[in-house]
Amino acid sequence: MAHVSQQLLDAVTAAVTGLTTTGNQVEQTRIYAHDKLPALSVRLGERRVDSMLGNSFVNAEQDIHIDIYVAGKPEEIDEKMLKIDGEIHAALMADYALGLGFVLDCDAQGLSEPDTEHAGKARAVATSSWKYLIRHSTTSLESP
Repeated sequence: MAHVSQQLLDAVTAAVTGLTTTGNQVEQTRIYAHDKLPALSVRLGERRVDSMLGNSFVNAEQDIHIDIYVAGKPEEIDEKMLKIDGEIHAALMADYALGLGFVLDCDAQGLSEPDTEHAGKARAVATSSWKYLIRHSTTSLESP
């Protein structure tokens, strides 16, 4: 099996692929890699140990970030971002565990303010952040 963080990243990516706003313009990447907007980049954030359950299990928090890229007139940016953010929220909360037995909980962490540094090119990016509570063995970061 793959690392629990990779499995979670893959499941989140699958859940947000095919949204009505962004379609298949979804990549797992830390750098801008999109030819067409709107688009999403899904990436891992920090993983923190939350608690240890004896010598058997570790509860950890895994952050996942989804960068939302949009293009359009400056006055349309917020509306487009919020529509996509709403679709992401619905997709991820439809089954917060994403079919993964090691996911215990999921909390939306919010949406960053859009970065309109590229506003001259009529595009912007904002980040939708999510915190997943996961459980894995003390001896392996792969799910059973």
